Amino acid sequence: MIAAMVVLTYTFVNSIEPAASPTGTTSDGPPFPTSPTSSSTTLPPEIAAFMVTLDVIENQAEAFRNQIDQINTDWETRSTTGISYSDTRTAFEGARDAIADWETDVAQAAGVPPSLAAAHVELLIEVADLAPKVDDIIAGLEAPDDGTLRRTAVAEFSTEIDQVLDAIEAIREVARSGGATTTTGGSDA
Repeated sequence: MIAAMVVLTYTFVNSIEPAASPTGTTSDGPPFPTSPTSSSTTLPPEIAAFMVTLDVIENQAEAFRNQIDQINTDWETRSTTGISYSDTRTAFEGARDAIADWETDVAQAAGVPPSLAAAHVELLIEVADLAPKVDDIIAGLEAPDDGTLRRTAVAEFSTEIDQVLDAIEAIREVARSGGATTTTGGSDA
């Protein structure tokens, strides 16, 4: 699924003719490169395509955090939401299963450039910690305590998401530095 999105995005972006930039305007984003060797900071196409994949992975990680937080909030406010224990457990289990499937998608992401392979492995290590954290949340839901174990597990899940996001940023840093850039001549030093 991710690979198809990357290919579609890459094909679409490369089929667009660059537009002239109107003078006197500013943009919140970086300028769109018009030539793969136009500057020393332009990413090669295979790395630029993988950056799109990273954006998708980042958005999905944030969506999982929001989903877990919402399930937990619904359980915390069950007197007003009317959610049952069974529904809450089923929702957490569904999230865990979706995260486990997503982990496979991240592991099988197509087009990982060789210069980013080691950083991608670090991302995979962080992603692999997410589904077990949801198991901890479910165990906390089942615990006969006042909800402290579940709340702690939800906070730990959020911390794990932060580590996934840090691993994504580390990949971007590798891509922006040294071996991931092209030049029109000379060295990157």
